[in-house]
Amino acid sequence: MSLLYEYRVFLFAGFIETLLMSLTVAIGATGIAILLVAMLQSKIRVIKTAGYTLCEVLRDIPLMVNVLMVYFILPLIGLGFGPFWSACIAISIWGGANGAHILRAGLQSVGSGQRETAAAFNFGPIKTLFLIVLPQAMPVIIPPYVSLLTAVVQATSLGAIVGAQELLRAGQILIEQTTIMRGGSPAYLVYGSILVVYFVLCSLISLVGARVEAYYQRPYRGVGAQKIDKKIKDIEASMQTSA
Repeated sequence: MSLLYEYRVFLFAGFIETLLMSLTVAIGATGIAILLVAMLQSKIRVIKTAGYTLCEVLRDIPLMVNVLMVYFILPLIGLGFGPFWSACIAISIWGGANGAHILRAGLQSVGSGQRETAAAFNFGPIKTLFLIVLPQAMPVIIPPYVSLLTAVVQATSLGAIVGAQELLRAGQILIEQTTIMRGGSPAYLVYGSILVVYFVLCSLISLVGARVEAYYQRPYRGVGAQKIDKKIKDIEASMQTSA
């Protein structure tokens, strides 16, 4: 533990970088998911087909390959990004493609009768979405989407592959320098501590998600909750969240 304390500033800088990456990919993935689900819900066939194709292609490419492609291939066409943004863009794209399917499934879980009733009361599309559809879709969307957020946060560790100075990369550097200068590898200590940090971070996300889920599920306790749980399991079964 004295080693961790000695290099606490260095490791803390890596932790801050991880937090920034986590926040960036969470926002980026959500933004891309909203854009893609809008394409999937479009009544214009070309846009809908393009959205579906993008989702399938982006979510089927291994996440590590995504990171390497953004970092090494995009500079060949004049779109070079640093390690931080390369990792964030790649993870956000992958997360957004998976998130779009979660949002789409959640929106489709609300029966068409709800939209027809809203139209009968002269509710426009935006008003119907935010006042009628989303409140009913959120109990279905939140649990799998929280799982996706924890997956993209964990995936920020892939930034170490391209040299992003996040927590895992800081740990690797510390292990290498300590092994060379002092002999003996502190890998078990450093990697174990990093594991605990990611566990706590993802646990906090899950805790917040559970609170939000409980808030939206209050009107659906009982029989309605059983139907929601079944829809959630169907969505989670169709998710591809492995890197």
